[in-house]
Amino acid sequence: MGKILKLAVIGFAAIILIFLLHYFGWSRPAENLVIKSLSSIQRAGQNLNHGVGDFYNSWIKKRDLLAENNDLKNQLEKSLVGQSKINALDDENVLLKKELDFTKTSNVKFAAAQIISGLSDNISRSVMINIGAKNGVVKGLAVVSDNGVMIGKISEVYDDFSKVLLLTDNKSKVAATIQNSDRTVGLIEGQFGLSFSMTNIPQDQDVKSGDLIVTSGLEGQIPKNLLIAQVENVSGAQSEIFKTATLKPIISFDKLSDVLVIIP
Repeated sequence: MGKILKLAVIGFAAIILIFLLHYFGWSRPAENLVIKSLSSIQRAGQNLNHGVGDFYNSWIKKRDLLAENNDLKNQLEKSLVGQSKINALDDENVLLKKELDFTKTSNVKFAAAQIISGLSDNISRSVMINIGAKNGVVKGLAVVSDNGVMIGKISEVYDDFSKVLLLTDNKSKVAATIQNSDRTVGLIEGQFGLSFSMTNIPQDQDVKSGDLIVTSGLEGQIPKNLLIAQVENVSGAQSEIFKTATLKPIISFDKLSDVLVIIP
């Protein structure tokens, strides 16, 4: 009990001392130091609070911008897909129009087909098309582009698809005629999958650059006068019996997608 009373007296005396120090202004420097320290801590807290607030607001804005950016990307992708479909339809309409124009002006039957794959190596070039024996396709038929330019012959036939040996294939051979004054007849042969030429041209025939080459009709399953190529240049010594014409394709074989098979 005496100990508690002693502590109470000490505490009361300390309070009286603090009051007197404050009353006479003796504690003012210490109080100013405490107030200044508390003010600094308060400002630091406010700055920290503002910093946290700014970071949160910045994060919110960044999150919203990222979400908006993702939405714009999705809209752009959908737009590109839509445009791609429109372009594909436009291309298909152009191809169908070309096929329609060609088939209207021709007296032969056609079976429309699409190229489903390409086959090539160092010396050969061929493609697979999506029609076969079920569609009336047989070996040896002529295959033309959508505007009627011959590109090759059917070499293998299955029920639902066929193999087309392109004119540039090393094994390809087609009887042809040059549309010149002599109506020169020769043989078009593929050159290692890269190009083709017309061989067996008699030396006395007048053949020049720019002459058009068409099918001769000497092959029973291939109609006459299908456009094939154009003469690029002619080579062969006068002492030789025959000369050779290097041919320039009318169309690019690498860009083919839709073709027509001529059905006899």
